[in-house]
Amino acid sequence: MKFCLIGISLFLVSIVNAGVERFLKPISFPTHSGDDIQKKTSAFFSNSHSSHTSNSHTLDSGSQLLDRSMLEARLSELLKHRYQVEGKVLAFLGREWTPLKVSSNFQVKIRDCNPEELVGSTFARFSIWDKGQKKGDFSMPLRLAHMQDVLFSKVPLTRGATPSLGSFELREVDVLKSHANSVPASAKLSGYQIDSNLKPGNPLKWNLLSKTTLIEKGDLVNVFASGNGIYVTMKGVALENGVKDSTVRVKNISSNKEFSAKVLDGNSVKVHL
Repeated sequence: MKFCLIGISLFLVSIVNAGVERFLKPISFPTHSGDDIQKKTSAFFSNSHSSHTSNSHTLDSGSQLLDRSMLEARLSELLKHRYQVEGKVLAFLGREWTPLKVSSNFQVKIRDCNPEELVGSTFARFSIWDKGQKKGDFSMPLRLAHMQDVLFSKVPLTRGATPSLGSFELREVDVLKSHANSVPASAKLSGYQIDSNLKPGNPLKWNLLSKTTLIEKGDLVNVFASGNGIYVTMKGVALENGVKDSTVRVKNISSNKEFSAKVLDGNSVKVHL
């Protein structure tokens, strides 16, 4: 009986082992090189916003977007040169501007402005060039400002007073608008007088000045005559009153000959031979 039970146990074990071996046969996996694995892994983790995805706003090396502020700055420079004025000219576009892709060496060429003078508003026609090729022709209303240092009074100035730079301070203002006709810092005030009372903090304007009489009728003056390589000085008598840069009649003391001369200062005139 004992031997019978042992035989049955061995038989069952052999059956079980045979079944297990059938399911434990080696499974073959496809082999991949390291490169293949890397590619699959990279593709698995990539998404639609990958850095390799093309972007319509990406600029090429050396390119830039000609936006509103850059175009306004370039037009400002060109208009200052066009009108040959002191100070700064600022141009502001009157319509929307779509940024344009250009290189760092782009050019803006102004064809014409209407009106053809420096005023607060103008209509400009211009073209944009890049690398020798025209990018397009454009028309645009512009608002302009002309910024200059002008004289503002620091102390009260009364009518008839002789203006001096010490009585003024400099302020940068737009002389195309409320400060039109203001006297710039570069102006020479010799030969002028205040023609109307001026309170502190107000700009000095040309209509508040009048030229003073530098030479009066009967004054003895120095006459400087030049021309054709000749330079002569003589004495003369003024036959009428004169302000700076005006023309007065003068009589030569020696010859009694009369002629016209330009007033230089309080005791000098100049005549061209």
